[in-house]
Amino acid sequence: MSHPSQNDLTDAEIGELDDLLAQIPAPLEALDVVMLDGYLCGVLAQPVPVDIAEWLPPACDWNLGDEEQGGGAVLTPDTAGWHGARHERLLALVQRRFDALNRQMVEDGWFDPVVMQPLGEDDEPLTGRAQIEGALGPWIIGFEHALNHFPGLEDLPHSDIPDLLACLRRHLPDQSEDEQAYTKALDQEHPLKSLDAAIEDLVGNVVELADIGRAERLKVTQVRRSAPKVGRNDPCPCGSGRKYKQCHGRDQS
Repeated sequence: MSHPSQNDLTDAEIGELDDLLAQIPAPLEALDVVMLDGYLCGVLAQPVPVDIAEWLPPACDWNLGDEEQGGGAVLTPDTAGWHGARHERLLALVQRRFDALNRQMVEDGWFDPVVMQPLGEDDEPLTGRAQIEGALGPWIIGFEHALNHFPGLEDLPHSDIPDLLACLRRHLPDQSEDEQAYTKALDQEHPLKSLDAAIEDLVGNVVELADIGRAERLKVTQVRRSAPKVGRNDPCPCGSGRKYKQCHGRDQS
């Protein structure tokens, strides 16, 4: 289990963040705080680091990039119905949660997802499968939203990724026929008997996906650093005897 980070959000701040997301003006459709939590984990699992300038806009408008929905819009401090102080507070809370999730996954191999207890039409807590899907479905929808915008993780040729993603998608309300068949098989072979068990399963799968993405990231970094940087006045590595700037470095001038 993870030890709560001193810099992670308190319950009150999670509620404040949810309120801020709800206040983002139409026509933008922001994620709620549960979906945002899944989305941030989907971003963190990517094999290439994603800058906040890239990942924040889709969190603030579900329709961003969807031409069928008009292409969406990017939230800025100057967006009508919004203002700078509110925007600054939103950025601060989201960044803190992003950093805390990253630390927990890297240092503890665990994180505590933001999920809510789903209620039925009678305002009583749901139980059984309905409880699990109601609690985890929105979180996984947020994770999927990240994969839709940043497909690098799912595109990796790693044999474990399809099964790990299928274990998450078993909780989605809308599934393809193949996903339904896989979910049925999972329920028979690895039934989840409680919400706590389902959360533990979700966290384990997400951490494993993030480990795969991080390993790929380190591999790329090592490849990039394997050759020393060549100065413009250094001999060209091709062995011509000329300076780099007069040989293969000319194309980079």
